[in-house]
Amino acid sequence: MKMPARLLALTIVTLFVGSVLVGFTAEMNPLDNEKTLDEAPVVQQASSATSPGHVVFGQYISSDNCGHCSKTGGGSDAHHAVKQLHPDEYVYITYMSADFGDTDTSRAGNVAPYNWAWSTGGAPDAYFGDRTDKNQGGASANYDTYDTLFSSGGGMAPTVNDYGMSASIGQTGTTYDIDISYKYTGSGSPASNMKLYAALVDKDCTGYTYTSGIPHGYNCWMAWLTDSDTYKSKSGGSGSSFASVVPSSTSQSVTWSNVPASVVPGGLNKAIVVGVLMAGNQVSVGGTSAHVYHAIDSTMGPKMDLAPDGLTVTNPTGGTSYIIGDTITLDTTINNIGDLDYNAGGSIEFFYKNGVNEVSIDTKSLNNINTGGSQTASVNFDTSVLPTNGWKTTFGVRLTGLVDETQSANNLVQSELDHDRPPLAKKAQVEGDNVIARGTQFEILAKGDADDNVDTIDSMSFNIEVSPTGANQWSSDIVSGGEMVMYPGSPSEGRAYLLSPSMDMASGWYDIRSQTVDSRGQTSDWIVTAGTDGFKLANGIPSIVAEPIPSVLCDTTTKFDLTGHVSDPETPLESLVITSDNPSFVAWHPSTTELEVKFSWNEINGCPLGQQGMEIRVDDGGDYSEAGELPYGTLLFNVLENGQPRWEGLPTQTIDEGGSGIIDLLPFLSDTDDTGQPVNANTLTVSMISTSNDDIISFMLEGYALGFETMDDDVNGQSIVTLRASDGEQISEQTMIVQINPSNDAPRIDLDSMETIQLKRNEQMVTDLTPRISDIDDPAEEAFLTVESTESGAARYNLLTGMLTLQFEQVGAQTVTLTIMDKYDTNTYQIIVNVYDALPLEISTVDDGTGQIYTEMTDTYIGQTPTVTMTLTDAAPVFTYMMANWNVCNELTGTCDGLLTYELDVTQSATGWTNVLDMPSLVFEGQSAREDGSRDRDYYELEMTASDANGDDYKTLTKMKWTITETAPTPDQMDEAMLEAHVFNLQASKAALTGSIAESTEDTTELEAELAEVVEKLEIACADPRSDCPTDSASGATNTDTSESIPMELVFAGIGILIVALLIGLMFTRSGSKNEVEDWSATMLPASDMVANSMYGGAQDIFQAPAPVVPQQQYAGPPLPATGLPVGWSMEQWVHYGQQYLDQNQL
Repeated sequence: MKMPARLLALTIVTLFVGSVLVGFTAEMNPLDNEKTLDEAPVVQQASSATSPGHVVFGQYISSDNCGHCSKTGGGSDAHHAVKQLHPDEYVYITYMSADFGDTDTSRAGNVAPYNWAWSTGGAPDAYFGDRTDKNQGGASANYDTYDTLFSSGGGMAPTVNDYGMSASIGQTGTTYDIDISYKYTGSGSPASNMKLYAALVDKDCTGYTYTSGIPHGYNCWMAWLTDSDTYKSKSGGSGSSFASVVPSSTSQSVTWSNVPASVVPGGLNKAIVVGVLMAGNQVSVGGTSAHVYHAIDSTMGPKMDLAPDGLTVTNPTGGTSYIIGDTITLDTTINNIGDLDYNAGGSIEFFYKNGVNEVSIDTKSLNNINTGGSQTASVNFDTSVLPTNGWKTTFGVRLTGLVDETQSANNLVQSELDHDRPPLAKKAQVEGDNVIARGTQFEILAKGDADDNVDTIDSMSFNIEVSPTGANQWSSDIVSGGEMVMYPGSPSEGRAYLLSPSMDMASGWYDIRSQTVDSRGQTSDWIVTAGTDGFKLANGIPSIVAEPIPSVLCDTTTKFDLTGHVSDPETPLESLVITSDNPSFVAWHPSTTELEVKFSWNEINGCPLGQQGMEIRVDDGGDYSEAGELPYGTLLFNVLENGQPRWEGLPTQTIDEGGSGIIDLLPFLSDTDDTGQPVNANTLTVSMISTSNDDIISFMLEGYALGFETMDDDVNGQSIVTLRASDGEQISEQTMIVQINPSNDAPRIDLDSMETIQLKRNEQMVTDLTPRISDIDDPAEEAFLTVESTESGAARYNLLTGMLTLQFEQVGAQTVTLTIMDKYDTNTYQIIVNVYDALPLEISTVDDGTGQIYTEMTDTYIGQTPTVTMTLTDAAPVFTYMMANWNVCNELTGTCDGLLTYELDVTQSATGWTNVLDMPSLVFEGQSAREDGSRDRDYYELEMTASDANGDDYKTLTKMKWTITETAPTPDQMDEAMLEAHVFNLQASKAALTGSIAESTEDTTELEAELAEVVEKLEIACADPRSDCPTDSASGATNTDTSESIPMELVFAGIGILIVALLIGLMFTRSGSKNEVEDWSATMLPASDMVANSMYGGAQDIFQAPAPVVPQQQYAGPPLPATGLPVGWSMEQWVHYGQQYLDQNQL
């Protein structure tokens, strides 16, 4: 046995060394037998079709014996050429029948639920956009048969780029795994009643061959992919309807996993999935209207597509228009509506059009935009450079310098803004007769032209002025109105203005001028309606007034001023001619406007004392031929004897009910001596002789001041007081009338304590108003009261009982209007009713005692799940019910996708409530809306409702909002307390995850990834010198990975040398031995080794002694679960993190 053992050892050594040498020399002996697979033949790309700017969908009818289909450059080649030239913009399917005389066969795809809307015979034939009007029959041999239909848009819906789709296919076992995804990327609303046209096609039409020409077609239909993971082929499947879809901004998918791989003869390598979004009650529809909104096949790669989402042109001062000199703002949002992130640069160019020329305004740099992301851009533009004669200006924004973008047709957006031009004026015209009688009013029609697309007669007004013809003395004092539009929509449309000539205006012709004013205050030039086209103010009749009555001396020539006694609307007093036939008339002195009279003494009658009348005639130069005489009137004179005190006429005094007045009598007194020469009047004494109606007015005379006052607030009538002036020798008397104007006092309602009331919704309040109603003039019961409220029917008044009933349905400030009236007057009152459905529930985020609930949120960094703690303040009532409703939304995406609602246990009112805001997703059922914690610009909104022990309801009137904007600080940025808490949480998470992985019987890939992330964060935190990271005894020593620094060849070589040495040693150590077998009997044990025992002091006791008993270490921490210490845990870990493990697993 010695030789075989050596041979075996040598053999092993030789093999090992050889293998090591082969490994060392592997790189020096490269393989030279690599083969390159042949690429599939490519059809000649003779198509010259240009991009339509979007995807196009085509349906192609072919047959085995169709010569024009199979000829080189014919129908099949033409479709294939367009697909090769525009692989991401053309999706088509071939319906392959056996005979072109019968094309609507089940083999071609005419099986339910598909609706065959095409010709039933003849090939080649093609329909684009699922429309019968977008049809191309026959085929040339130039590869270009379908170029025109494709390049012109293929009958697709105009919003085709507002949708996105993707398609994929794989295989598991004997069935395909198929996925078609779709979403709406536009800013409006997606189309309704959509179906998902879905099919499996064979890329090379395996099994179908042409009888002549090219060997086969392309993209031959094999099966329809139908609703509920079913399919329908020419001879198999149970599908009965296509899937109905409702696209939204969230990507959705339809999947199939039960379609046999055998449906496509060529298998997975030949299988292509086609998906089309089309509107209608069936698939296909045909017809002439656009109803296909997008298409995709599984060969199409992801798209790079940026597009401006409209262009908003705003004018802070002009709304939807501009005037030259305005500064306007152009705003746009650039959206990434493709499938790829964009980071290749480019520009956003704003411009305007001057005629057909584009003039650049400004350029902004294009940022990196991720899929679904956006960038806003804005510029301000001074319109001073725009043409002054333009009616509108076209503004635009375009994307330039884009790299690898697949859709360029949507890179330009334009918007028009109207130019608000100065308006034009038209002549104003008098409505009706333009000869205007004195004291009347008349209308004129003012007209103008906006001269732009901005203003209309509804937004224009007019400045109207008048002047005596040719005088240019323009004034608008007599002009009013302009609110009413006349003759709208007709050439004569304008605004009506009312002219009210004043009594002091001279008669004659007047010019009218008009100026148009638009909504921005721009004005036109003045335009004048002159001369006889204006208006003529007719002559006014002079007026003659007797009061106040002057006093004159008997038989004495007296002059007195007629100012105030005689007047003419258009003629000055000094220009009038005054005459009289009365013998006491002496002369009219126009230069001083004085009338000279003398009431003479005669022997028979003496002096004509007392009040005497004199009729006068006034000539103002007018034509009174029709009347036959001049205007006339009577003046009155108080004739006094010589030496008597004189009274001028005292004017009638008028006061209101409850009023008073005072008059100074001295200005109305004069005196003469016996010769008629004036003397000082302040030597006269005045006294009251008599008064009438003493029950309504009281008089008081102090010196020359005569006061009067009504005796009651509700009396009226007239009182005459007779006054006497005396100079000690002679007296004269004068009367004065005091007139009390009658005024009715409306009934009143005393609403004391009722002006503002609180009332709960649907609760009824009844109040008796009878004792609150009073009327000083009439019986209170005759007053008539009506009520109305801002909420119809919420306030009712019973006239018979006097009861006011209030009951409101609508919440908020409601107004109840009470109108009380008698036969003469009306009073109106208002009651403000604050109707509440629930009292306001006030939440404070500051612990200062305000509000009813103090709410504190922690863990508010990005990536953390917030924890909220609520406690009641001293102002809170005793709540019997409390409900919290949380939403999580994101300001960047504008979506809310998480909702958490829970009822608060009111028995915890004294201690408060703490909840982790792990929000269930509204999009993915059963998942968390924030599995990885809060995102940047997330905001959490809180609404609460509650009820208290009094039965009152409460609710938050405004949502409380917390916004997440900060990233959690790195360990080196934390203070020591924060770092300690951070390390503790990471260690707890590590321990919990380790235990969950060890105990799990399912796939732990996700848990292991999460554990790796926690370990990485823990290592970073523990690297901080301030951290106190406990050693994990169960984790063992850290292994240093040297695989990257030490070549594996050296490692294997070292192992090989070690094995060689061991084998050689084995050979030599066994070379002198026999074939005996070592006997490890009791005498061979260390305890029986007498030499060892004697040399080293004896080891027998050591080997035979029983094992020492080590006392078990005692650990603190929570009690272990019933199943014992979790797998992979140490007791030291349990002490630190056991409680968190129990909480997470609800043990």
